Amino acid sequence: MDKNSFTLFETLISIFLLSIIIVGFSKSSNYDNFDEEYMLLNEIENSFNIKNYNSNFSKSTKTIKIIKNGTEEETLLVNQIAYENKKIKLKKYEIK
Repeated sequence: MDKNSFTLFETLISIFLLSIIIVGFSKSSNYDNFDEEYMLLNEIENSFNIKNYNSNFSKSTKTIKIIKNGTEEETLLVNQIAYENKKIKLKKYEIK
């Protein structure tokens, strides 16, 4: 006697095993921190845009020498604002 279709019991077992596999993969996902990282990047961008730097930013003054057209030399005084943590390193330069 040939069997051509799944029985209800076999279908329920298949759905149960498939759901265990899907839940296992979703729990071990590496994408859980995307929302937190996006929020942090958005907060840093807002701080850079409105020039409101908290204690997480380091500030320093630098002198930059620029050569224009291969001959003309110009020296600029700039502020360097940097943000750094384990995953993110950003620097912004503002002309004084």
